[in-house]
Amino acid sequence: MAASVLRKYQLLTFTAAWLSYAITYFLRKPLGVIKPILELELKFNKSQLGWLDVALLGPYSIVQVSSSRLADGVGPRLTIAICLTVAGTAMFTFGLCDSYFILFFLMAVNGAMQGPCWPACCKIVCSWYPDSQINTVIGVLATSAFVGGAAGTAFAVWVQSIYGWRVVHVPSAVVAVGLGLFIFCVLRTPEARNIIVPGKESTSKVSTSDDNGDKQSCWQLWKIPGVFEITMTVLFTKVVRYCIFMWLPMYLVHQLRYTVSEAGLFSTIFDIGGSLGSPIIGIILDRYFSTNGLLGVWSFVTLSSISLILFTATAQLGFFQNALFIFIAGATNCGVDAILAGSFSMKMGEANGMRSGAAVTGLVNGVGTFGAVAEGPIVGWMADSYGWNAVFVFMIILSGLASLMVYKAMQIQRRIDRMAQLDALSPEKSSLLA
Repeated sequence: MAASVLRKYQLLTFTAAWLSYAITYFLRKPLGVIKPILELELKFNKSQLGWLDVALLGPYSIVQVSSSRLADGVGPRLTIAICLTVAGTAMFTFGLCDSYFILFFLMAVNGAMQGPCWPACCKIVCSWYPDSQINTVIGVLATSAFVGGAAGTAFAVWVQSIYGWRVVHVPSAVVAVGLGLFIFCVLRTPEARNIIVPGKESTSKVSTSDDNGDKQSCWQLWKIPGVFEITMTVLFTKVVRYCIFMWLPMYLVHQLRYTVSEAGLFSTIFDIGGSLGSPIIGIILDRYFSTNGLLGVWSFVTLSSISLILFTATAQLGFFQNALFIFIAGATNCGVDAILAGSFSMKMGEANGMRSGAAVTGLVNGVGTFGAVAEGPIVGWMADSYGWNAVFVFMIILSGLASLMVYKAMQIQRRIDRMAQLDALSPEKSSLLA
């Protein structure tokens, strides 16, 4: 009976968190679809369009870092409910005006409210599953971003083609507000439901007399071994990811002569790759790299770099080559990003009784997103000044740097493991990146 009750609440919690994060992409992805329309109808130049990326991702990253303890403090339920409701309300009004500054402001509110959602979703889901399944569970949870991104893009293309860009965000905004209310009513932690989850080793190690999670400053979290390297990896992979998210449709229209609708639909291939790659990578890491997860991550990051090189080299050869290599790039780039900014960071924050899983996840994902903030103006300027080939060289270089940072994290991991063996697995020096 207890096992069936646990499975019921695991399914309910996972489904609610999955839908919550998926809907954020319905509020985020249409910007990439409507950029060509904004350029033609409202006469925005590429630099202005790039700054709209900043309006979305700047507040997103700032709030995620500065409010990374929100889910640790007030709880995931209230965090997700408030954020979805406010973000949905802001984007409901997005199509009502032509002013660049008002659109900028509304996009900023949207981004700020989305910031705390991923750490909160990770925290509530991880609390319901044993530690041995976390990579797999987070990998499947991360499909919400890529399924949401693909579905959000396709839905935006359909709505825009029939009703125009001004209505693109309205249906998703209504759903986001309704989902926020649903989350407030149903989402609970195992402790709130008086349920013990077997295999939660990190939970069992938490001190009940001292809430260490509330006392960890950002600087203390930053000094955890491997956090800097993991954060830099996430930063580089996010820049590449958001370059493709926000600019691939425009590249396809201007460089490869796709129509706006064709370009929008083609860009969903990257999301589909991410939606399949994320759970597969999680399963592979749990099954074949359980004692050295970073080696598996390094392999996938390197494969992502190779796929971008091949996409650039074969871009003019046709649809099949375009689709194949952008699919592989999506599977490897997005899957790694989700695992590092989800299960890895959550384990680091919850280890040794720190109770800072959401804080570390917010720090890693938020600082990583600062790179995505910068990509908007940089890519807009680079495309105008040097052409689209320079943009893809830029992404290839960043993907290579991500691979180097994972390699450095592997070296730190090995050094910690050696020290732990010499000190008879002392708790203070136990591995945080296993």
